Amino acid sequence: MRLADIVQGVQHLGIPVVNLNEAVNWYEEKLGFRRVQQKIVLNPNYMEMAILVLGDIMLQIYQPSGRERIEVAKRRDGILDHFAIEAPDIEECAREALEKGMQVHSSTPDGIIHYTTLGEKGVKGINFAGPNQEVVEFCHDNSIGYGARKGLQGWAHLALKVRDLERSREFYGKLGFKECGGGYLMTDDGRLEIAFMKNNGFMLEIIQMAGQGLLELDKRTSGHIDHIALDVSDISDALFLAKKEGFRMIHYVVQTLPILERGIRFFKVMGPDGEIIEFAEKNYLTF
Repeated sequence: MRLADIVQGVQHLGIPVVNLNEAVNWYEEKLGFRRVQQKIVLNPNYMEMAILVLGDIMLQIYQPSGRERIEVAKRRDGILDHFAIEAPDIEECAREALEKGMQVHSSTPDGIIHYTTLGEKGVKGINFAGPNQEVVEFCHDNSIGYGARKGLQGWAHLALKVRDLERSREFYGKLGFKECGGGYLMTDDGRLEIAFMKNNGFMLEIIQMAGQGLLELDKRTSGHIDHIALDVSDISDALFLAKKEGFRMIHYVVQTLPILERGIRFFKVMGPDGEIIEFAEKNYLTF
């Protein structure tokens, strides 16, 4: 058995914040996310947490306490650089976002950019700053026939900035991700090679940095986006196989968390560049 055989896709994206209520309200009012749960948990320390959903996107937004909350306030951009929401009518979605007071992120200061060297027919994107300075992109893939669909839909991709594209390809291949496209971006630092890898409808955009971007990447650790959680069919098997692969373990035993309908069991590992990947089995415990 391989890890690729038991990874069933993405479960959630973890975003730590300084003020939970402000962050939840922002995602609800600005982007149309729906709150499905909000509660206090011990993990092992006191933490306030909310689960938000938009299409097939699930966000786990949480406010730690004590020193952890202070640490969250000091975070900057991390290896998990941004997440993108599919926007069939990107111009209208961007216009509505600006009318709601959303701030365009400094990475796209002039608004929507047409990335002609990405994907089959190019991609359009615009980045906004979230409530805790996480980067949220609206993304339109020119190769997709959206038909009459309008508004923000769900997952487009999660972007990782990495040092070695081949190393990341190999790592995520072990998790069942398969390459489905690619491209490049020309920057002041040189040509950035990009690979798209997909697992059960969830896309990773893996960006190999160059020049000064590599030096800047060395300063990144856990950022505004903390982790990505992958659904697995059996958490005990996943833990055994992750150890067998020699992954850098954050947790050596399975953890529990009383969220969603019946709780989840999980553990976390570090990816090739220090990004945090969680393996999670939901609907296991009754609280």
